[in-house]
Amino acid sequence: MHDLLTFVQGLPPLLIYLVAALIVAGETAVIFGLLVPGEATLLLVGFLAYAGTLRLAPALLVMIGAAVIGDTLAFRAGRRYGRKLRASGLGTRVGPERWQRAESLLSRLGGRGVFTARWIAFARTLVPRLAGAGGMPYRRFARWNLAGIVGWVGGSVLVGYVAGESYETVSRLLGRATGAVLLLLAALVAVVLT
Repeated sequence: MHDLLTFVQGLPPLLIYLVAALIVAGETAVIFGLLVPGEATLLLVGFLAYAGTLRLAPALLVMIGAAVIGDTLAFRAGRRYGRKLRASGLGTRVGPERWQRAESLLSRLGGRGVFTARWIAFARTLVPRLAGAGGMPYRRFARWNLAGIVGWVGGSVLVGYVAGESYETVSRLLGRATGAVLLLLAALVAVVLT
């Protein structure tokens, strides 16, 4: 993992911003958030900001902008193709239970559902489409969505930033044995949970 982080830190910051923004926007815009959650990207962005590879304020702004763009595209797609998407091959892969869970969240909570969905992986990907397909006014969607995005992106990036600080401290204390110790702890947790 250390080698992967070293490789990513060696990339040009503009490329990192671009790829991270594409992943965050694509999570909802093209539904690949069901495969590659945006949280992992945001945590990595936070870690890279701590490491000095990226700057924290621009990273937050770029990730917030990317999430807004992705959700707006998903909302527009829902408005135009909502029911067709659900019946398509990709829609059936999502599964009726995930669609139903996101739809019930949105119908029960309205704008607050849009806000809440930002914090739930599958709902975050599906709710903008459902809001568009369900006829929610864009202004109402955008207001609640932006509030959710700011909290989610800010929280995730800052957790990654704090994790970077913790990683540095643990690495310094444990030296080169960090990976082995973390693997041992993961194995111990797995055994206890089993």
